[in-house]
Amino acid sequence: MLKSLFAFLALILLSLPATAQQKKPETLNVFIDCERSCDFDYIRREIPYVNYVRDRVGANVHVLVTNESTGSGGRSYNLEFFGLESLASMKDVLTFNSGSTATDTERREGLTETIARGLVRFLMTTAVGERIVISVPVVGESMDPENVQVIEDPWNFWVFNIRLNGEHQAEDARTNTKIESRVSADRVTEDWKFGISGRMNYRESRYDLSTGTITSTNRDGNVYGQLVKSLTAHWSAGLTTYTATSSSNNTELSASLSPTVEYSYFPYSESSTRDLRLRYELNFRKNTYEELTVYNEINQVLVQNQLSLTTSFRQPWGNARARLSIESYVTDFEQELFDLYNIALAGEMDIRVAKGLSFTFGGEVSSVHDQIWLPLEQSNDEDVLLGNKKLPTSFEYEVKAGFSYRFGSIYNNVVNPRFSFGNFF
Repeated sequence: MLKSLFAFLALILLSLPATAQQKKPETLNVFIDCERSCDFDYIRREIPYVNYVRDRVGANVHVLVTNESTGSGGRSYNLEFFGLESLASMKDVLTFNSGSTATDTERREGLTETIARGLVRFLMTTAVGERIVISVPVVGESMDPENVQVIEDPWNFWVFNIRLNGEHQAEDARTNTKIESRVSADRVTEDWKFGISGRMNYRESRYDLSTGTITSTNRDGNVYGQLVKSLTAHWSAGLTTYTATSSSNNTELSASLSPTVEYSYFPYSESSTRDLRLRYELNFRKNTYEELTVYNEINQVLVQNQLSLTTSFRQPWGNARARLSIESYVTDFEQELFDLYNIALAGEMDIRVAKGLSFTFGGEVSSVHDQIWLPLEQSNDEDVLLGNKKLPTSFEYEVKAGFSYRFGSIYNNVVNPRFSFGNFF
């Protein structure tokens, strides 16, 4: 009897480890949330040991990838890893910096490697974690802080960009020629930010109609410059300049100089995921018009207030962006112009409502009372229809809404590039 009791207890003790040990899942279900920055085919090929799913619902890990430009002309990627379901208590943040001269291949390799590193901690909770091999190269004396060499930058943080595009289209009764140019120069450090950029667009169209030939020309361009001083983690101040020309706005030349101050509610270091900032500009401007305006002006010097509040968030639940701007003329040094103003409100939201379902809505509305450039002589119908001249208005608005819904298999592991020629233009 006693032997039978001992045998029964031994059987129970031997069975406890097997029943108490929880079987690990084979691998992770991963949802990569990356807007136009990731090569998903490449990621699936290089990280084949996880399951990729199309939606946050059903995933074990949500990888949120955001990015912003750096002072050197490259991009800084912020990768947030959110554990879901049983891994909800786990969260990691990694960064990857891509230089301005990095190729697309180097960029996607570095970003994919960073994703792989961030998944290691989560993979340790699965059966795949038992097969992970860690290899750390042996580093010599060069890693000693006293022996680290400072790389000299012959460009002293300056980055330049030049772009020129041309396009010509033709039919039997229509020709269209476009020329676009872009130039920029930037220098960004932790304390100072300087940038200047310019663009010029020219368009010429010809139409052979039954009533004759119509030729239309339209030009517009601007040069924008800024000098910004970092004051604190939330404050910055600087000077901005803006020079523009536009045939549709009856403007031969408009030049302005604006002292500017900005306050960021969240630290600037968090701007890739959440941003709320208030900016004020005191704008001193001189306009030269192509035609006499409705205010009987051909040359005009003005003072203008510009106040804007902008916010943007990118979180696991979706994206949100909004902007409120108020512009008002104060004086043209001959009379007060407080009744000339423009108030604009714009916003857009992209919300994940449920599994596979996303809803997008947004719009912009403006109260327009500052069209001081309107020509005194009324524009003819031909110029208006061709977009060469603008009509007076007291408001502008735009609304948009839509949704997307995907259903079926949640897995997205297969890569099949057949018949994928891509876009040539």
